[in-house]
Amino acid sequence: MTGNTGTQSLAIVVRGLVTEELTMQKTFSLIFRELLVGIMLGVINGVIIAIIAYFWQQNLALGLVVGASLFATLIIGTLAGTVIPLILNKFKVDPAVASGPLITTINDILSLLIYFGIAAMFISKLM
Repeated sequence: MTGNTGTQSLAIVVRGLVTEELTMQKTFSLIFRELLVGIMLGVINGVIIAIIAYFWQQNLALGLVVGASLFATLIIGTLAGTVIPLILNKFKVDPAVASGPLITTINDILSLLIYFGIAAMFISKLM
């Protein structure tokens, strides 16, 4: 899911860069809007998956770990998909070519670190 939100944000930013519609003010507005989208998706999907995990395994801690992880990774994935193409563009690297693999790699790494980090905090409750 994180990869999907990152890729969607990437497409919006690259389109704005290609059409040269992104001014500094529009860039900050776009980052804020994508952050709100990430938060909304994170809350909705995090709550749904937390409920599913709880009823599946009858373990509230597991539901919280999975739900909180999904919440955090969706926000980070959306922001990465927004900010990375802007940074690449500043360094004169074509964001349409370089952003996809970079965002996917960053999202995968951060998602695992977040999930295992949150799980480590609740390990005594998960066993």
